[in-house]
Amino acid sequence: MNTLNLLALDSATENCSAALWAAGKLYTRVNAEKQQHAAMLLQLVDELRAESGFELKDLDAVIYGQGPGSFTGVRVAVSAVQGLALGLNKPAAGVSSLAALAYGALKQSTAQIAVSAIDARMGEVYLGIYAKDGDGVRALAPEAVLKPADANAAVLQTAGDKAYVTAGTGIKIMQQQGLNCADPLQLYPDPCSIIELGALLVKAGHTCDAAEAQPVYIRNEVTWKKLDAQGKGK
Repeated sequence: MNTLNLLALDSATENCSAALWAAGKLYTRVNAEKQQHAAMLLQLVDELRAESGFELKDLDAVIYGQGPGSFTGVRVAVSAVQGLALGLNKPAAGVSSLAALAYGALKQSTAQIAVSAIDARMGEVYLGIYAKDGDGVRALAPEAVLKPADANAAVLQTAGDKAYVTAGTGIKIMQQQGLNCADPLQLYPDPCSIIELGALLVKAGHTCDAAEAQPVYIRNEVTWKKLDAQGKGK
């Protein structure tokens, strides 16, 4: 990341955050005021610009938290990044909220596996199971939206008896349904994890034009599969 200049925005969960890596230095901002994401996100960017003295025109790319999470929150970040990246003529890259949670937890532990879960409302959780992979993480199973009991079964099936750490608001819900695990090391994706994972994507060339930046909801995809399996999706 040392040679890149990157801006990262995330508002997929209760926290709204921004990070700027410029001239070899990291600047971050986090705002925990609920229902203020749309108003706060660009304000956080302005604060980072003022603190760093960095001109956004010199960015290499803009990173965004792509979800899953709050439908409205994910759209806020994607829209902000599209506007910024289009105006600056810079590429964009999306980072999974679940991957960022897992990555942040693994940085705090010697464990090799992290289970991340976000409260998806409606009695479900978004679930991700990740392992350390070089400087980043890799998914051990596809991210999914599941009932807590099904999420617990997925963890047991994928992680088995291996030690793992946890992160995210959905873990408490899974614990209430019988998952025997330690409390989450963090509840929300942190801006450092978003920008560090984004840097790996940019270095690997996994970017897109700003207009192609898209949120990841998961719920819609899973609902579609269920309807299609029932013969109702045609």
